[in-house]
Amino acid sequence: MDTLLEMEQLFKALADSNRLRILAVLQSGELCVCQLMGILGLSQSTVSKHLSILKEAGLLEEDQRGKRTFYALRKEYASPVANGVMRATLSGLKGIPELAEDHRLAQFMREFRIETVEAALNVRKKRNLLRVL
Repeated sequence: MDTLLEMEQLFKALADSNRLRILAVLQSGELCVCQLMGILGLSQSTVSKHLSILKEAGLLEEDQRGKRTFYALRKEYASPVANGVMRATLSGLKGIPELAEDHRLAQFMREFRIETVEAALNVRKKRNLLRVL
């Protein structure tokens, strides 16, 4: 990380709760946009915008497979500063109770290969209904 602009991008990318939620669920493996939509309960355009910001900051890798793009955390970041900040951020996200449901949904979607928008949103709706009952 050679410039203030790059540091600014990093800290802006981390300054949003939805982007932190994305980073948290990606710790356990890659996900596609539709899976993230189901987990976060956000529209495709909103999730894509968050992913774009995280990618521009150098925090994510993407892998195009047919019509779907899968996102994962980078193994190495651009500088020692970014490595340290991300190590601390990811460590801090592991202990947040509010993220437990996100992790359960992500695990379920990975396990059952739920990779369509409709299926991902249905998983979230059904989980919410079960919570009410």
